[in-house]
Amino acid sequence: MPRLNPIFDQLTTYPQQALNERKAQVKLAGKKIYDFGIGDPIEPAPEFVRQALRDAVQPRCGYPKVAGSVEVRKSICDYIQRRFALTIDLEKHVLPLSGAKEGVFHMPLLVIDPNAEDRTIVFPDPGYPAYHRGALFAGGISHPVALGRDYIFRPWNLDEDILKKTRLLWLNSPHNPSGVVMSLDDLQRVADLCRKYDILCVSDETYADIYDSEPPASILQTGLENVLAIHSLSKRSGMTGYRSGFVVGDPFWIQKLYTLRANPGLVPQSFINAAAQVAWQDDEHVAQRREIFREKKKIFLAFFDECGWEVLGRDATLYLWLRVPTKQSGRDYALRLLKEGIVVSPGDMFSVANNGGDYIRLAMVPSLEECKATVDLWRSLR
Repeated sequence: MPRLNPIFDQLTTYPQQALNERKAQVKLAGKKIYDFGIGDPIEPAPEFVRQALRDAVQPRCGYPKVAGSVEVRKSICDYIQRRFALTIDLEKHVLPLSGAKEGVFHMPLLVIDPNAEDRTIVFPDPGYPAYHRGALFAGGISHPVALGRDYIFRPWNLDEDILKKTRLLWLNSPHNPSGVVMSLDDLQRVADLCRKYDILCVSDETYADIYDSEPPASILQTGLENVLAIHSLSKRSGMTGYRSGFVVGDPFWIQKLYTLRANPGLVPQSFINAAAQVAWQDDEHVAQRREIFREKKKIFLAFFDECGWEVLGRDATLYLWLRVPTKQSGRDYALRLLKEGIVVSPGDMFSVANNGGDYIRLAMVPSLEECKATVDLWRSLR
């Protein structure tokens, strides 16, 4: 029997993989599928982004730079200035990523000594599964913090004993799966807490541009010391398959992450940089996508409100976080819907500590017409 890294014994099937397998079974049975499971929007990247990609593919494609092109870093700096009114240095504060998930997964390697006692990683639960899995592979100790009914993350309520052992704290605002947004005051409180206990604070701001009312604040607005923010083009620009994002913040940690990523060769390709450059330069297409997601949400919110069901996600992201309206668990209710062709994500899929088990998440992926058809079908099942 081959000897494996013992971490594999602690891994369960990745949530999206399990969902895809069950969806395939229903599809084989001949059911029409309305897929609200995985956040992979059907709206394509703008034509000007696709054209920039095509133009950048040269007969000879040499090795790209770990730091990315000057042009894409300049574009990112301009975006940060427009969006958050902050001036950052393209040489010190920015590093392009091969998608946000890559940055999330590798971040713990910067701070975790697997032989040390202080190797705790704190994150909200439910939350993005990669926070826990990244901690696991780095040899850290996950400390998921159960979120209350308002889904506001309040790490300042943690015991001091935990904070003293914490090396990395994850924020996620707007939050996946609930869509809840942290205020700038709360972000400042978390940043101050992390600086007090010498904790690296990393804010996953993947959904910063997918909002329904006021633009969410950034951890960067609390100052750059000991903080990093991760952004992505996946939902913002319909570029999930491009795998493009960036991390920005404290120059000390940016340099360390640069050194780390140079070793396995985690480098965005030059033609992806070209597409990312023009995507970060433009805000109009993002406003159009926001409106599409907003219209899709309205269809479901009207139905949920009509039924008197409890739902979060009105403020941001392309998700709705619905409390199961029956006595079933989120997983059982999701299976019930799946049998009828409606694919949603059970809430416990986002938890490592048995939280969110009475919720389901809907990603606003299908077309407006399919959203309307789904509500009609769902209404018939009540």
